[in-house]
Amino acid sequence: MHFFVKFITIEGKTGFSVIESQNYRTLEKKLQQEQTLPLSIIELPTFISKIMPTGAAKVSADEIVELMESLHLVIKSGLPLQEGLQDLAKESENKRFKEMLLYIADAVNNGQSLSNAFEAYKDVMGSVILNLVKIGEQTGQLELTLKRAADFLRRTSALKKKAKGALIYPSFAFVAVMGAMFVWMIYVMPQMLELFQGMDIELPALTLGIIAVSDFLSAYWVYMIGMLVGFVIVFKVAHAKYKKVRLYTDKLVLKIPVIKQIVSGFNIAFIAEYLRLALVSGVPVFSALESLRENLKNEVFQEALSMATQEVSRGSQISQAFAKTGVFTPFTVRMMGVGESSGSLDSQLELIAEHYYERVNYFAENIGKVIEPVVLLFVGAFMAIVIAGLMGPMYDLVSNMN
Repeated sequence: MHFFVKFITIEGKTGFSVIESQNYRTLEKKLQQEQTLPLSIIELPTFISKIMPTGAAKVSADEIVELMESLHLVIKSGLPLQEGLQDLAKESENKRFKEMLLYIADAVNNGQSLSNAFEAYKDVMGSVILNLVKIGEQTGQLELTLKRAADFLRRTSALKKKAKGALIYPSFAFVAVMGAMFVWMIYVMPQMLELFQGMDIELPALTLGIIAVSDFLSAYWVYMIGMLVGFVIVFKVAHAKYKKVRLYTDKLVLKIPVIKQIVSGFNIAFIAEYLRLALVSGVPVFSALESLRENLKNEVFQEALSMATQEVSRGSQISQAFAKTGVFTPFTVRMMGVGESSGSLDSQLELIAEHYYERVNYFAENIGKVIEPVVLLFVGAFMAIVIAGLMGPMYDLVSNMN
């Protein structure tokens, strides 16, 4: 969030500035630390905040893991939470992370619980972590809960990086191949086809088709790029604003071979990992499903969890609720059913998470081998059409010379 602030300093000088802050409370704390008194504060619209340059790097998942680990050690050693947070802030090079730690330290020092102090940074911490910390405070197991939260974040962060890395390669390969073909049709083909057009020979239909495509791309390539850029911008805005667009896009992605395995595997592993953590930490299943839905980016799995949550609220078992969604794999449902029957659901969820973690890892490491034949086939088909279109006129030309 960005705020337009008119202020007065302790020297009596007035001024104004656009300041980025998490919310009003953190903004007021920041101004207080800078010894300035706000005269007026205006929150800027969301679309302006999105295009404003950020003053510091975002708080990364690794930094949140570090925070959980450090707080776990602070509580274990018996040191006051405030001192531990202040020491961690001194060592941080990320300005935004440092401000966050100082704010939380000050809130804890003023008598707030750790979970209440985290509330100001809910979008950074995530509702999953907030719920775990609250449960840890209520049960007196905050130290153990923080350790579990750190392990959960570390595993899911590594899984997310694997999934993203796996999806980058096919995207890059597709863009690179399409770009090379585009350049070939605009700059190389016209020079080769100009030779045939100047000769008194009848061109075959395939060659005429290639000439027509090449002429069209040469004449309108600027407009085509402009339309592509415009489409991307409109799609991004619509994707961010409308849930139906996100749902349709996610459904489409889950129909693409290989990509489907990565996206589906990541989401199932994340869900299983969190449900296991919630169970061993004492979080009620219904609350765990609700907070989990808020932390999923995929609309298909969000919708599935909404259906599952409703079924659980009616008294259904988790395995039955998941089976009715039609989204989760038979393996996942079967393992959950075994866990519920044997009273070892947390162990079965751990096996599910591990299984799909390994699947995502496998696809991430081997996706290049899967994509390469498709790329080669695509490029080969293009070159076969081009060669066939060129060889026809060359054969006619040689026949006329003879």
